[in-house]
Amino acid sequence: MLSSLLLKEWLKLKRYFIAALLLNIGICLKIFFDIRQQIYSEHSEMVWYQAIHIQTVLYQDIRYLPLITGLVLAAAQFVPEMMGRRLRLSLHLPGSREVMLFFSLFSGFLLFLMICGLDAVLIYLTLKMYFPVEVAVSSLPTMLPWILAGLLAYFGGVTVLLEMNWSRRIFLSLVFAVLISMLFSGSGYGWFIPALPWLILLAPLALLSVFESGRRFQERGV
Repeated sequence: MLSSLLLKEWLKLKRYFIAALLLNIGICLKIFFDIRQQIYSEHSEMVWYQAIHIQTVLYQDIRYLPLITGLVLAAAQFVPEMMGRRLRLSLHLPGSREVMLFFSLFSGFLLFLMICGLDAVLIYLTLKMYFPVEVAVSSLPTMLPWILAGLLAYFGGVTVLLEMNWSRRIFLSLVFAVLISMLFSGSGYGWFIPALPWLILLAPLALLSVFESGRRFQERGV
């Protein structure tokens, strides 16, 4: 049954996954060509000065891509379920509600992680080609808050879609919006490193909001 559930989620998400993947690859290629153009059209010393001493993040174009990717995957996965009342049928299949939701979320999370992981690798390789390895390595903790913001957007989007009470839906939207905006509030390389271990540990708590909204959805029987 679980393999059938995962197959169903893949069939729902594959077109959106491919579109999001192509968009992310396209932006990464744009960043590569932009940096390459800067290196060849300007003095390389100036580009190095911006990247190393001023800490200008040359891959800012990717900043909001994980956020967009998370929201797209959440909408693609659960809007059809809610509009067609399919989720109600799925929750009545043998197996607990938590297991059904967990495997649905796991499929979306896995696709999200594949896209963001590819972004991180492409940006790392681009920077390593033109800058010292320290600059390339610094891109990983710099991008991690953006990826966590996308993950929160995914879980938050699912939570809001499952929640049937409009006052709670607005409240949850505000909570997730504040948490996500916090992850975009800094600048420079690795600005969020001191808080990252705690945030990574706390991020799974967002799952609790999904399971709670799923419970309320099932109990209301809509």
